[in-house]
Amino acid sequence: MKVLTISELLRLTRTELCGLTAQITAKLLTFREGSPQRTAAYINLRNIRAILARRDFSP
Repeated sequence: MKVLTISELLRLTRTELCGLTAQITAKLLTFREGSPQRTAAYINLRNIRAILARRDFSP
């Protein structure tokens, strides 16, 4: 799994970020403990949550 940068994530809408969170969470179960893919998934989830917490998605 590729680690998504903050600037890549900032281009996505709230709906896309929520969908991406769901996809990553589902894939997380397939990665072995301590694997680079699992680490990347956790980093992506942390970054997505940080963006969702700080962005104002109102029109």
